[in-house]
Amino acid sequence: MLLENISKRIRKTKGRFLNDFALYMAVLLLARCGMRISEPVRLKKHHYRRDDRTLYIEKTKFNKDRLIPIPGDVVTQVENYLSVRKSLLRYDYSPFLLIRTDQKPLTDWQVRKLFHTVMKEIGLEQPRRVIGNVNFSQTNPHSLRHSFAVNTLLRIKKRKGSLQYALPILATYMGHSLYWYTAIYLRVVDAISRKNLVDFTLWQEKMP
Repeated sequence: MLLENISKRIRKTKGRFLNDFALYMAVLLLARCGMRISEPVRLKKHHYRRDDRTLYIEKTKFNKDRLIPIPGDVVTQVENYLSVRKSLLRYDYSPFLLIRTDQKPLTDWQVRKLFHTVMKEIGLEQPRRVIGNVNFSQTNPHSLRHSFAVNTLLRIKKRKGSLQYALPILATYMGHSLYWYTAIYLRVVDAISRKNLVDFTLWQEKMP
């Protein structure tokens, strides 16, 4: 629902289309790849590797690098964005992957503003709450990262996979410095199983 409503906000005018499309792509990467908000806006064009469907995330939190596979539908969206960018820019000199019409990179503030505006419009903006022993924070862009992690574990659990075996892989994918940070998501999975919560996870603690 969030991505669908953001896509509807993309203005078709020449001066606005690339900017709005880039913002949509930033939120898409947060939701579908579990990125931190600083990561999509800092991506360079060469960080996207079309042939092996990966993104190279360079020196983010804890000064760590990681190479992550991205879903096929995300690859399609990136390719669409790059095609639009090529058609709209006579001279494309920016090294960044997601850029505004003036070829400057997006900012965290722009992504946050769009996120909160659309969340209010669709009625999903919620205050902090506690369910059982799990703390659900006020809705923010980092909620998409948490939602990605929890829904990944829920899918593994649904197909009878081992959550313990999956955790180290998920920790590496998300760039966690400690395995413990990823293991905390098991508490949320357990809470969802017991409380039958909706799938949009709003939980947040002091995490990277």
